[in-house]
Amino acid sequence: METIGALWRDRVRATERRRDIGDALLTFAAGSAFVAVGLVNTGGRSPGLPGDTRWLYLLPLLAICLVMVFKRHHPLAALAAGAVIFGADVAMGGSIGVLLGFFDLVYAAALRAPAGWVRRLELGVGVLVPATAITTFVVSGDPQVSLLVGLAVFAVLGTPLWWGRSVRHQTELAEMAAERARDLERLAELRSEEVVREERTQMARDLHDALAGQLSTIAIQSESILATPNASPERHEQGLRAIRSASVLALREMRSMIGLLRTGADPSTSPARLNELDELVEGFAGQGLRVEVAARPQMSSLPAAVDQAAYRIVQESLTNELKHGGGEVRATVTRNRGALNVEVLGGAWEGSSPPEVSESGGIGLLTMRERAEALGGTFEAGWCEGVDGRRWRVSAVIPLEEMR
Repeated sequence: METIGALWRDRVRATERRRDIGDALLTFAAGSAFVAVGLVNTGGRSPGLPGDTRWLYLLPLLAICLVMVFKRHHPLAALAAGAVIFGADVAMGGSIGVLLGFFDLVYAAALRAPAGWVRRLELGVGVLVPATAITTFVVSGDPQVSLLVGLAVFAVLGTPLWWGRSVRHQTELAEMAAERARDLERLAELRSEEVVREERTQMARDLHDALAGQLSTIAIQSESILATPNASPERHEQGLRAIRSASVLALREMRSMIGLLRTGADPSTSPARLNELDELVEGFAGQGLRVEVAARPQMSSLPAAVDQAAYRIVQESLTNELKHGGGEVRATVTRNRGALNVEVLGGAWEGSSPPEVSESGGIGLLTMRERAEALGGTFEAGWCEGVDGRRWRVSAVIPLEEMR
């Protein structure tokens, strides 16, 4: 990419150089034609040499055309050299070709010189025009002549300066518009990438919530069966039933997710899930986890996103309890002061390590926190002291006002 950029810059510079040389050659050709037909000595003076002296005007013309080749990259230096050549030409009597060349140098300086120097040039022209007119009036005493001289100086210096500034201003506006368009394009790309990231995060969260619990159940129950080959047939049958129940639930969740992806629906607007809490509890009970649902709000009046988030938080909490806990689990879902409160109080955990360092790597806790905070709520998980010892507590508060 850098090589291509360098080649492109070299090509642009070569094109600009050819254009500048073409301008200089065109000016020299036009100036030579004016000299050939005798359009010289415009100021009423002559070099004072015997014979046909008009060809002497080709010398300042050639000099100013050579200077024009460097006007693009050295506008101020070219203008200074051009001013000296123009002054010498005026002293000889003046020629139209040199005037055209100097006009072009003033325009180039206004277009390409640093902004500070352009302001100085404007100030200089603003002082020089009235100063020349006043000086001419003092010398000649003729106001008409002084006015004409002032207008001539303005025409030679002010017109190309104003023209160059105007073109420069339009160019800067065009560049600003192009830069703004590029910024908007980059912003649109960033927004698109952000949307893709959010969709991937949502899909990962839903995939984890939908399948992780059931697959964990299958792994735990199958490991238990393999570890107790001499257990009673009833025990093996109970484990196999739990595996089948978890498999059926996983398939149902997977089909539901595939349906949402195919229809393009927002997962947060999927049907409410807290009304399936009893079915969820029964599924975990079949896997050996005792769950008590202490309270629940009226499901029909809950926003779909809040309803689904609360269901997923309860589901993931019960999954963690099944993997790590023991004893009876108490799940409470209440509605209080414009917020939905979800609390899952686990049984006694085996060992002293919190679930963040379990094999799941804390992904379940992360997805629960993301679900609550995405709806403007809060999430807490940690150990608490109960009457019967330390228990793991998961708590989420999801506001309802923001969802209306």
